[in-house]
Amino acid sequence: MILVSVIGDFHSSILPIFYNFHRQITKHILVYDDAKRDVRNSQNIKKGIDNFIRINNLTIEQLSYKVDEDSLDSLKRCADFLLDQSSNSQELYVNTTDGYSTLNSILNFVLYSHGVNFIAYDRYDNEYNLLNKEKLSKHKMMNNLNIKDHFILKGNKVLVTGDKNFALQHQSLIRKIFEEYAEDFTTFTQLSDIAYKIVDDIPESIQVKNIFQEMGLGKTHIKNSLLTGALFEYYVYLLLKNMDFDDIAVSVEVFRAYKNSEVKNEFDLLVMKNNHLHIIECKYRNKLKLEDLVYKYISLAKLVDEDGKIVLITKKEYPYTFEIEQHKSQGLIHKRGKLDNIEIMGVIERNPLKFQLNIRTLLGI
Repeated sequence: MILVSVIGDFHSSILPIFYNFHRQITKHILVYDDAKRDVRNSQNIKKGIDNFIRINNLTIEQLSYKVDEDSLDSLKRCADFLLDQSSNSQELYVNTTDGYSTLNSILNFVLYSHGVNFIAYDRYDNEYNLLNKEKLSKHKMMNNLNIKDHFILKGNKVLVTGDKNFALQHQSLIRKIFEEYAEDFTTFTQLSDIAYKIVDDIPESIQVKNIFQEMGLGKTHIKNSLLTGALFEYYVYLLLKNMDFDDIAVSVEVFRAYKNSEVKNEFDLLVMKNNHLHIIECKYRNKLKLEDLVYKYISLAKLVDEDGKIVLITKKEYPYTFEIEQHKSQGLIHKRGKLDNIEIMGVIERNPLKFQLNIRTLLGI
């Protein structure tokens, strides 16, 4: 199989199709316009796919082809180049899902009669149409991306630091902390780390001390990220783990290259379903600048997924009623978030079942 990917606006139109067929592909050709933005996008995608091929020991030949979408001769030469890649044109599969309309028209006009296959991916339903001169057929995706491969293919490095085994081993105790001793845990988080260096030094009046010790954390330093943030992430993970996601990861660091530097972004939880990656951020602290948090994740959304949802889970409830929804000037931070696929949820430990239902509805599980 020779897969041709025509680069458009969205990585999510190219990478799921490549991943779905990566065990069948012998040659992959990236076709892109000569505009600076498209050249840069093609370089990023090629870098990610090259790295994926290397990591997985695949034998896929990777080529790039630059066109001038405003030149008819250039577009015709592109079609001829693709035909020259194989003696059997039926081996060619052209993914034109998000490509340039003029190029797509020329490719269809020239290649259709040669029996070349065309792929149109529906990234919302996670299905694709396969068209050739014989028929048009609809297909379900057989291989969905996991979180690490998603980032690798986008040209990023990824490091997962969360310990899901710890969460599973102590799930009853972790749930007890937030569902039975939430106020006590809040008191603990406000303790001075100067007065209390390790868990064993916490006063007996702080009931969660016994739970920490039961987890084997007696000598753990209070500044340990497990105690200052990760426990809540693990709690949310335990509520999500049986929801039929394709993949779920806790405490994820993503590194993006910029010249000679690497820019790191950290995420509390990421969940993957049907080639869409969603962010779940867990903020269990009293003082929280919610507006700053919404602006931050608006800027990070495209790093993760053009169509992914973002859920901000907070310790406090931020009321958003029907009346606020209809009011001209109230609830603006919620409304700003909703415009950019960001949902704000609070105090989920009071009703975990409702939270799970809300997540299923929001993410279409």
